[in-house]
Amino acid sequence: MADSLIAYCGLYCGACSFQVAYETKDKKHLENMPSRYDKYKNAEPENCPGCRLENKCGDCKIRDCAVSKKVDYCIQCGDYPCEIITAFGNDGVPHHAEIFNNLKELKELGEKEWLERKKQEYMCPVCKTRFSWYNKKCTCN
Repeated sequence: MADSLIAYCGLYCGACSFQVAYETKDKKHLENMPSRYDKYKNAEPENCPGCRLENKCGDCKIRDCAVSKKVDYCIQCGDYPCEIITAFGNDGVPHHAEIFNNLKELKELGEKEWLERKKQEYMCPVCKTRFSWYNKKCTCN
């Protein structure tokens, strides 16, 4: 089974602003999220184990499709890139646009190396503070 930190679409769930806010008890990870998430910014962050285990992001055509086709990631599908994944990656939400490169790198590197690179990308190399999709700055420098 694929790692729960990797969504079917190629998002790195370890950088989810909501999940990082929950794990670090720091709501600053929600401040710079796009306005479409405003209604969630003042709510208490909740744990989310990722869409593979419990989908808290809501209805997801990508997840449903991947499960029905028995693929771990969209890039493994013979129809990739399909209309569903293309629409998602081009919907104007900045972190959604990352999926195309993420899926390509995931295919090239494999899960283990890809996850390690993502963990490093979303962590301050000096103080090890965790970053999220919309909070990638550290104040330790």
